[in-house]
Amino acid sequence: MHSHFENRFFGAGCRRGVAVGLVLLLCIVGCKRGEEPASQKPPAAPVAITICHGNISDILPRIALEQGYFSEEGLTVTLKHLDGKQSFDGMLQGECNFAVSAASPIVLADPQRTPFSILATVMSDDNSTRIIARRDRGIAKPQDLKGKRIGVKKGVLGHLFFDLFLMKHGLGQNEVVQVFMEQDAFPAALASGEIDGFSMTTSKIFRDATTSLGDKGVVFAEPGLCPVYGILTTRPNIPLNLQSAPGVLRALVRAEQYAKGDPAGAKGVVAKAAKISAQETEEIWDRATIEVALANTLFIHLEDQYRWQMERGGASASVSMPNYLTLVSPEYLRAIKPASVSVIKQE
Repeated sequence: MHSHFENRFFGAGCRRGVAVGLVLLLCIVGCKRGEEPASQKPPAAPVAITICHGNISDILPRIALEQGYFSEEGLTVTLKHLDGKQSFDGMLQGECNFAVSAASPIVLADPQRTPFSILATVMSDDNSTRIIARRDRGIAKPQDLKGKRIGVKKGVLGHLFFDLFLMKHGLGQNEVVQVFMEQDAFPAALASGEIDGFSMTTSKIFRDATTSLGDKGVVFAEPGLCPVYGILTTRPNIPLNLQSAPGVLRALVRAEQYAKGDPAGAKGVVAKAAKISAQETEEIWDRATIEVALANTLFIHLEDQYRWQMERGGASASVSMPNYLTLVSPEYLRAIKPASVSVIKQE
């Protein structure tokens, strides 16, 4: 039998052992808990990119920015508003990571000199280009443009539209004086009488000139004559661009879903961000298809644009027409929205 002393000793020892074990267990658990935050990776820093866009191609980028879709993809995006050619050229020169432009600057570029890749279209619009002219100069109908001086920027969408407009209404190229200038110069030239009208996409410049002329102005539109696509491009030889491409496209697709699910909210976002009226926003929604896609019809459009540039654009397009299907990167959009991709890449 154990003595009373031994019972007291072993009892105390057991109690001490349990107490020590509990302390050790708590230390172990506490240490592990202390180690857990250290083992978690800190969130990646946002990736800063710039997206340049033209006059009519900014709907989905604006929505994605204002709704926070880019930031939720880990992107800090700066939208830079230029004309389409400046946007595309800025992307080629590395000033922008992505560009949204019409076809004209794309078909004027030489992909052998500076590689670029077509990722998607983010909108299409068949009535975005117009002609504004001075009614007080005797212009009331298309045929009255004969002998008048009309401002155009060479080689861009407004130039193509004006060419097609003249042909549709039976006017020859030599029957109208085309005055080539930068679009920023149009309003002053129109106000001073240097030109009798100008042709361009319906940007702020166009809207301001229309408002300024009031009843003295006349606007010519021709729906379906010259459709335009907002084409998203990037330089694939810059790693940051390829790293960012999936996030950019996911944000734009979310913006499209928002525009379709809550058109009133989307129109409000665009009107506020672009500083245009509710009426102008409604007009854009009525005539435009707001969708992220990559369809075969785009490449027919690019080929037609190339041929026009060679024949009438007066710009130095590539000597031979590129195979635009070799310049597309459909895998990014196909992984996000496969039903919207009908193009098959050619190597």
